[in-house]
This record gives sequence, structure tokens and C-alpha cells, in this order.
Amino acid sequence: MDSENLRLVFLKWSDPRVEPAWKSMETGEMSPFLHYDYLRYLARFTRRIKPLYRLRIACVLQGEEILLLVPLKGGSRYWRMLGELQGCDRTDALWKPSLTVAEREELAAFFYRSVPQKLKLHRIQCDSPLLARLPEDRLENAVQVTYVRIPVPDDPEVLLKSLSSSVRQNIRTAYNRMKRDGIDYRLDIYDADHPVSDGVWKQMMDLYFDRVFSKYRSEQVRSWWGRRKKRRIYYRYKHDTLSLHYLPNSFHAVLWSGDHIIALMNGLKTHDGKTAVIPRLAIDTAFGFYSPGYVLLTEVIRYIASHPVLQELDLSRGDEKYKFDMGGQPYTTTDIDLKASR
Repeated sequence: MDSENLRLVFLKWSDPRVEPAWKSMETGEMSPFLHYDYLRYLARFTRRIKPLYRLRIACVLQGEEILLLVPLKGGSRYWRMLGELQGCDRTDALWKPSLTVAEREELAAFFYRSVPQKLKLHRIQCDSPLLARLPEDRLENAVQVTYVRIPVPDDPEVLLKSLSSSVRQNIRTAYNRMKRDGIDYRLDIYDADHPVSDGVWKQMMDLYFDRVFSKYRSEQVRSWWGRRKKRRIYYRYKHDTLSLHYLPNSFHAVLWSGDHIIALMNGLKTHDGKTAVIPRLAIDTAFGFYSPGYVLLTEVIRYIASHPVLQELDLSRGDEKYKFDMGGQPYTTTDIDLKASR
């Protein structure tokens, strides 16, 4: 590749070149959180909560052809990855699909040389060429963060029987307690073939909102007005709420008892339909005695095993114990901080 013919430009989201180039770079196995349609929701939300941020697509061009694009937010002194925000899975650049690994790494090096500002490139997926050509003289920090995925075999019992004896006992106990106490349950899956209704979505949001505001200290608000304001943002404006609700590749698994939701997961599927990536999972703590999280995951594993396309449940960011209890396998993303070049 002739680097002398390369140039870097920063395009606005409104530029007509962005969407077709981006979508031509999306692949079947790519994280759905790198898709144009998902990040468009995030761009809208970012403009609402951070109106002074500049949202730009850094593009490396050869002639008029876009070979590499990196979705960024920031200002005159630094740039960050657009997808570095709660509710997002991972971030990366996007590349022309026909490029070799060596060509992608060369474009990454050109990108670094062409952006003198400080760069905070967080949540970069572990196999990204962006990590192969880091400018060592600018590197300030590199931290790996654990994510967890569950590959599901055709026979779910192979996976479930491989779990530790204590986890298997906990799962049996959960089912036995529900049976003993007359707690009926069913799993419903909502996706493109079975869209979620507004009423069910409202019930899911109510449970998720209550769980978030009881579990996470940073989200807790004491005043009635403050909670109302937070609720409005979560229900009407947050990028992950809107994208998970309206995108056609959404995937929702809900464990019901009667007409009451006792556990749920919300996520998105890859283009090839083989992986469901789950950034949201919540349980009704009133049913905590019955371990509804274990039951939900067990039922979803059995559903995926019976599905003609789905093969993997990706539980996304975080190394919580329950993920490994259920057969999860770790992988990483990397948070990179680069100082400004002199």
C-alpha cells in the first residue's frame, strides 16, 4: 500500500459518504455495537447530553475511497471513541473488508501519525489492528478489561453437566423451590420474528430501571424529582434503550411468572445471527429466593441449543461470578491512552 497517497479527513455524520462506506465494512460476525444503525442512536444521545462534543468520523482515504473509519467524539485537545459509554459493548475502527491484516495495521499506524491530539481509545476489541501498531512514544496507559461469552453446543446438557457441582446443585435447587412453592414460569423470546409489544417493553423497562437504581450507587437519586428526571432519560432518550427497543436485530429473553417478569436480558444479534450480545440483565429481587437469574440463563442456553442459527451468548463487559458459573469463557478489550504528539 502506497502511504503517500493516503490522507485523513474528519467527516460529519451528515456527510453522505459515511453511511454507505460504513455499512459496506460491516461483517456478519462483527459486534452489533459497531454497526452504523446502533451508533447512530448513540450519536443522537451524545448530542443531547454533551452538546459541546464534536462528533466526527475519522476516515483514511486513498483517492476518494474510504479504507478505514473511526467513530470519535471530543474537541480540539483530545478524541475519544464514540462507543465508550455505559450500555455499549466494545469499540473499534472499521476497515474495507478486502484489506489484509498487514494493510489494516499500516492504516492504523497512519491514523496515529495523522492525529496529533490526545487519544483515549477505550474498549478496543482484543484482535483489533489498532492494538498492533500503537505508537510507543505516545503510550500512557493500556489496561485490559474482561468480557465473558458462553459458546452453546448443540446438546445443552453437555454444557450444563460441565458446570461445577455446586452450580448444578444451585440450579436444581432453584427449579425445585419454584415447583414446591407453585411458582410457574415460562421463557419468552422477542426478536424480529416475535417483536416486543409496547406493553411488554414498559414492563421490562420498569424492572430494569428499578434494578439499576437499587444496585448501582452512581445511579441512586434521593429526591423524587431527581428520580423522575432520571427515569425520563432512561425511558425516552438513552441510546441503549432506544436501540434495544427498535433495532430489528434486537434480542430479548424474558422469564415470566404469570403476567409478572422475574428476570430478563436485553441485547442485539450479530448480522449472521450466530451471537446475541447482552448488555442488560436484571432480576426481580422479590423472587431472589428462587435464583431467577440462574433459571433464565439455563432456559436461554437450552433455547440457543435448539435454535437453527444462534450459537453463542455473549454476556459482554464484566467478570461477574455468575457468568463463569454458567460456563462463560473470558476475552478482553483494551483501554488505550495516548498523549498528544509533539
